[in-house]
Amino acid sequence: MSLLRLEEILVNDKFENISQIAHLIEKEVAKVAKNYLVTSGTVVRYKKAGGKFVFNIELTAERVKPFGKIIG
Repeated sequence: MSLLRLEEILVNDKFENISQIAHLIEKEVAKVAKNYLVTSGTVVRYKKAGGKFVFNIELTAERVKPFGKIIG
């Protein structure tokens, strides 16, 4: 089996499980967002564009949490 064919099989296999990956990303992003926002929802959408995956992450926030001055 050629290396190119093997790569194609692996990419297609990952795309079949992409909904699980999107769900994991959604949970992880929500955890981080809750440090800064009062959120009421997180949605992760995905599509395959050529040989790449495109993820769109949408957060709905009621407000931004107050925090101290950031020194950068």
